[in-house]
Amino acid sequence: MKVCVVGAGPCGLTTIKQLRDEGHEVVCFDKNADIGGIWLRHAGDDDEMKAFDNLMLTISMKLMAYSDHPFKGGRVFYSRKQYYGYLRDYADRFRLRDHIRFGSEVTDVRKTGGSWMVSVRRDGVESSEEFGAVAICSGPFKTPNRAIAGLEGFDGEIVHSAQYRNNERFRGKRVLIVGLAESGADIVREIGDVAESATLSIRSYTWLLPRVFEGDKTTDYGTVRSHHHEMLRRSTDYPFPLQTFWGRNRFAKAVFLAASVILGFITAGVGGLRGELARRTGRKPDEPALNPMGEPVRPFKMDLGTPEDEANWEMLRTWNRRSHPDGSWTQRGIFCKNVTFIPSLVSGKVTLNDAGIDRSDGKKVFFKDATAADFDTVVLCTGFTTERLAIGDLTVRDGNVRNLYKHSIPPEHDGTAAFIGFVRPFSGGIPICAEMQARYFARLCSGKQKLPADVDDRILREKQWEEYWTALSPRHTESIPSQVVYLDSIAKEMGVLVPMWRMLINPKLFKQLWFGSFNQSCYRIVGPHNLGKAALEDLYAEPVGRLRNAVWDMSLLQLMPKNVHPKHMM
Repeated sequence: MKVCVVGAGPCGLTTIKQLRDEGHEVVCFDKNADIGGIWLRHAGDDDEMKAFDNLMLTISMKLMAYSDHPFKGGRVFYSRKQYYGYLRDYADRFRLRDHIRFGSEVTDVRKTGGSWMVSVRRDGVESSEEFGAVAICSGPFKTPNRAIAGLEGFDGEIVHSAQYRNNERFRGKRVLIVGLAESGADIVREIGDVAESATLSIRSYTWLLPRVFEGDKTTDYGTVRSHHHEMLRRSTDYPFPLQTFWGRNRFAKAVFLAASVILGFITAGVGGLRGELARRTGRKPDEPALNPMGEPVRPFKMDLGTPEDEANWEMLRTWNRRSHPDGSWTQRGIFCKNVTFIPSLVSGKVTLNDAGIDRSDGKKVFFKDATAADFDTVVLCTGFTTERLAIGDLTVRDGNVRNLYKHSIPPEHDGTAAFIGFVRPFSGGIPICAEMQARYFARLCSGKQKLPADVDDRILREKQWEEYWTALSPRHTESIPSQVVYLDSIAKEMGVLVPMWRMLINPKLFKQLWFGSFNQSCYRIVGPHNLGKAALEDLYAEPVGRLRNAVWDMSLLQLMPKNVHPKHMM
């Protein structure tokens, strides 16, 4: 099939690759001069949405990589430039540029009978081309959300975070930062370092998660399947709509969970004996010189430039308590995996106001707690709108990607259209989500995959489940509570999820998949386009033993009734 791909950022690149793997003819249109999307920087990009100068990933490269181009350097955080280099290597390795027409902006997409007519503007000239299928991979970061109530009367400078590059333009100014997200945390810290005064205005508290723990580990090292299933499946009576290793078979599920308890106790026990032996003999694992952020391990840090001291921890604990005013510790909202602004709050470089903005007049902003202050500049870290989730005949109902199958496939187009990459895991990388969506779409185009007969019912059930688990982030309809269970459900349909029987006869594989740190190489072990032994070797690169306490806890919880689960899992 001849397939059109719109956008050559991280999501578009993997879509080209997966379509080519299925033998399709691919034409990708991108308005930029090279690959990379928001990661590509160029002169004159000040008004475009681009990654800012000092950005560092909030997910380790192990999870920001593609499964067909795994990262071999362990769990470390890359800078903007380093990640762009990874994308270039991926494009070069698979010769993806051969299928991209740069400097070409898609202006319209129309359905004509059984095909799609795509209109493109290049060098001021409009042309049209016919395709059998279309994938929109241009991403959700299109229209900055600038409609902030209470700022209508402000006559100073207003800048959206999409335009932020560095803190120089804010040096010596009185700055109000509105809202907080992962990039917003960096912006708050950077502006606080140079501004005359800086105030952070929020209306609610987002759950904060440091990027580093125990000095030398990434927090996403603790992303474990058994933990996600315990939180989202066993700790609540809310129906779990997604399929995993055991499918819908209750007997298979019972066998699997029994095996998990047995193997869990064995794994935790062996790990405990090894730890005790190491303690008695005085053997200690070699401590790296640098932590995952590239900073010296000693003294320990919880994030970039963020010491692991009591003042920072107390501020972090206080913030997270306020994020769940009902007393529950279930993270039912988007995480902010960046706490680098915490020292700025502790030191007083940045003042926090959580009352919200009431009104503004000239340079003065009035808050709802009856306080007011003068500002030269307002920086909006308020995200993006969903109004651009439509082009021609390709639309997303209500701008809500949960109305698509797996956040991707509009069922009314019989598998010939997809929105790739319009998904945001609470914790995890978007690129692997886009890759799995693209693999599914590529097989739909090949006729090797069919949408489920009850696709509309599945969309509704999964949408309701996601809305339940993301209740504290109702505006972010692209969010999903668990990357792991979401990807497993797609993999199960495609036949690239490791079969349960194979796990039962291979305890090492079982332990790695169920109790080990999540690694997307698990989707290249079996099924179409698998990498076989190479995928297994990458999966086994991180020993399960380092998580023995978590394995012990998960195994115990499998034996406990729901009403005695820890408070943070209810």
